[in-house]
Amino acid sequence: MIRRQCCVADVPSGGRRVVLCLHVRRFLCPVISCGRQTFAEQMPGLTRRYGGGPSLRSTLAAVGLALAGRAGARMARVLGLSVSRSTVLRLVESLPDPEVPAPRVAGVDEYATRKGRHYGTVLVDVESRRPVDLLPGREASSLAAWLAKRPGVELVCRDRAPFFAEGATAGAPQAVQVADLWHLWHVRREAPIDRVEVGDLRRRPVAAGR
Repeated sequence: MIRRQCCVADVPSGGRRVVLCLHVRRFLCPVISCGRQTFAEQMPGLTRRYGGGPSLRSTLAAVGLALAGRAGARMARVLGLSVSRSTVLRLVESLPDPEVPAPRVAGVDEYATRKGRHYGTVLVDVESRRPVDLLPGREASSLAAWLAKRPGVELVCRDRAPFFAEGATAGAPQAVQVADLWHLWHVRREAPIDRVEVGDLRRRPVAAGR
């Protein structure tokens, strides 16, 4: 066992670069076939392999969440932090997923990873207008399984695809299904429906047939 100095970059203070210098232990591995023959000691909550201090990581992650990679790296340089856009994105990806409460009004629609070939299902909290989850496919069974785990869903706002209707009926039989306003306008533009008044569309959703 030997000791070495470890320097950890931290958030600049007053426009000056801040570096924490620590004396840590370095262990030798007696196994010759080991891929790593030496191991540096890590200080819990302070140091980690290939990373700066906790304040630096949290600052860069917050910048990345607000501005993404390229713009985040430019803003970091303004703050006195020299970092690449790849590092900013890596810090954002390492953040744990936030706890998202089950929505009361769930919006269901499809999205395309490759238009015409690969589709998935996006679920949105209609009241907060925030995405909740992404499902890899658009099968009725996957939507039903997702809704069955969230019995608090009272309203399902969806398009008129039959697989979404089947999935919502099977997974949330207690919920009322309605057609969202965009799809109602889309249907009305392509095939005008005399019985649907424009004023009704603005005031309230129209129930979709199950």
